[in-house]
Amino acid sequence: MAEKPDLKINPEDVKQYLKDLKSGDEKSRAVAAYMLGTAGKEDKKIKQALTKALKDKNWEVRKWAALSLGEMGNRDSQLLPILIDIMKRDNSKEFKSHAAVILGELEKRAIPAIPELSMALQDENARVREWANWALNKIAGERPSYRTNYPEERPSLKERLRFTEKEE
Repeated sequence: MAEKPDLKINPEDVKQYLKDLKSGDEKSRAVAAYMLGTAGKEDKKIKQALTKALKDKNWEVRKWAALSLGEMGNRDSQLLPILIDIMKRDNSKEFKSHAAVILGELEKRAIPAIPELSMALQDENARVREWANWALNKIAGERPSYRTNYPEERPSLKERLRFTEKEE
């Protein structure tokens, strides 16, 4: 199966998504938060807009803003409460595994997430359990020898979605 090319958006679309992120329509804001996360890691305007969206009144907007910032490599502890919420209340194995990876990348700053990650070790989905275990080891600062099944680099959200689709 051929790998899909990474999604790239042009500067005009970025401007529109930045505008949409401020719109009154919740769905438009959530889509914008997701799409802006695909636009690139170095754009300060995008990072500022997504950081502001972490306080949006809509859960989906906050969730996508946190996941996008995490995907962009943001290691800010502002993501922590939203990522913990994803682990607690989101039923999607894709989002839970993605949140677990980002929590693991926060390392010691993610200590408050240990209870939710520990609960995820009992999740019915194997990927959620594996990434929760990986995150707990990263938070503990350990690199266990049995980690050979995990890639050195963390998988992208697209790669985790591919794994969970196969498990359904």
